[in-house]
Amino acid sequence: MKSESIDAIRNVVARYYDISSINELEDSVVIKTQNLDDYPEEYFDRLVRDLEALGYIAFTNGSSSDEIIIIDKPRQSGNKFLKLLLLAASLVSTAYFGIVYQASYFPESGLAGNIFSGIIFFLLPLSVVLGAREAGKYVALKKNGMSYTFPIFVPDPLGIGTMGIINAPSKPYTSRKAMIEIGSYSLLFGLVISTIFYVLGSVLTFYYPPSAAVVNSPVERIGSPILLQIISMGMVPSNGILDPLALAGWAGLITTAFNALPLGFLDGGLISSAVLGKRSVYLSYLSVLAILGLGVIYPPWIVLAVFALLVGLRGPQPLNNHFRLRSNAKVLAAVALVVIVVGIAPFPFQTSLNSFTISASQLNFVTYQGNSSVAVNMEINNTGSSTMVPAFEISPSVAFTLSGKSKSISPGQDYSYSLDLNTSGSVHSGFNQFTISVYSGSVVKTFSVIVISVNLTRAFMFNNQAPLYMSVNKSQQFSISLTPPANSNLSVVSLVAPAVNYTYYVPLAQGSLAESVNGSVVPIKPFSLNAHLSSTTLNLTFMMPHLVDVWEIVAYNSTYSAAVAYIRVT
Repeated sequence: MKSESIDAIRNVVARYYDISSINELEDSVVIKTQNLDDYPEEYFDRLVRDLEALGYIAFTNGSSSDEIIIIDKPRQSGNKFLKLLLLAASLVSTAYFGIVYQASYFPESGLAGNIFSGIIFFLLPLSVVLGAREAGKYVALKKNGMSYTFPIFVPDPLGIGTMGIINAPSKPYTSRKAMIEIGSYSLLFGLVISTIFYVLGSVLTFYYPPSAAVVNSPVERIGSPILLQIISMGMVPSNGILDPLALAGWAGLITTAFNALPLGFLDGGLISSAVLGKRSVYLSYLSVLAILGLGVIYPPWIVLAVFALLVGLRGPQPLNNHFRLRSNAKVLAAVALVVIVVGIAPFPFQTSLNSFTISASQLNFVTYQGNSSVAVNMEINNTGSSTMVPAFEISPSVAFTLSGKSKSISPGQDYSYSLDLNTSGSVHSGFNQFTISVYSGSVVKTFSVIVISVNLTRAFMFNNQAPLYMSVNKSQQFSISLTPPANSNLSVVSLVAPAVNYTYYVPLAQGSLAESVNGSVVPIKPFSLNAHLSSTTLNLTFMMPHLVDVWEIVAYNSTYSAAVAYIRVT
């Protein structure tokens, strides 16, 4: 170095330290001073900033407590384009995953709706989580007088879109304290924002469960972190079918937790390097082995290990690695361990513990012009050991709305749900069968309902009303009658709840017809009548059972012109 450069360096160092000697080497200057522990640690941070302005870098000698080494500031490598390319790849892959997940969660939204919702409810929240982590890093950098450097974003095209962020500083970290604050602030900010999104999404999961039968969720393979399980408190199903916003919070916490691993230039790597120095490389080796092991269960984790290996397993060393850590820095260092413990899923394999039973109050319905709505009421009993959020599917497809006491069922509880089917345009005249499937994780239960679509007629009516509405008392015998057209053949069906026994009686010309019917065996019991009745009027007598609330009776001809009676039991 030139003599004027040596003089400039001496003047700067003398502002903060007493100089014992200056030894000029070929590519560096070594300054001897008193024990650095005798000076405030902030002095060294100021020295670094002052020398950097002159084009030099200062650092301590880890083996000596009285030496400061100064070298020329190296040129920065130009890798901004690569970083921007990785950011773009992360955004595209994350948006793609969010859109696909949204499409599987709410398939009725359509392409445009899925694109919009996938971006708003997954890409944007997860980007906010990563942005919050960078904001925490920015605050810590400014607090320590350092400039912010754009990080390396790790895309994950095979998984959730991104594996998080790797630090890529263009300048060395000034101190061990600075490294701990930078790493811990980033993790804390990410933890808090991820949790907020998860809680908000959990509320949406509770009120708006998936409308699709099967949703491919990564939570089913990885599981939920301990923190999220505590927050859920039975609100979110263990099968991992989360609302896209809750999934974004889950992904944010998972990626934040993995970035807390003591590996290279990850946030946890900064902290471990600050605490353990060069010995932290052994923790990096263990972290890589752990990630590779988890990669067997969920291969995208290997992407993070590859990027970490490319950047380097040895974490950065601070310019000032001599001063002892203060107690508050040690507390911040513990943040990484806390994030790992609460953020990593303890059980990678997610076992579905769902089991449930269904009971429907009525399986058979009649519709006619102006009355095309069918309400299928059911009770679902959660006989499993984990909270469930049922999803519903109807085949053939028909529009329906879901209402119920609760969208989430705790173990041992049962709740009532109502599926309101809009059969307008979805049924043909006559008998139509629909299969209703109820899903929870990998468990599915199905049952069938029959909808009879008829055309109300005034050519024949029950009790001269179209339709007939009648109230009777329980256990009461009741009768209804109609006068069929001459030389006509009518069929009569009684629509009653399953597992209900009833008896009907019909007086015929050749004798009476009486039969006991078990609703669970023959839920719809048809019988044909012709004009050879005991009189011109058809009289039907039913013995009313105890377990019926509503009873529907339909008499129809070959073209499904019909008379309909609704019997309400009080």
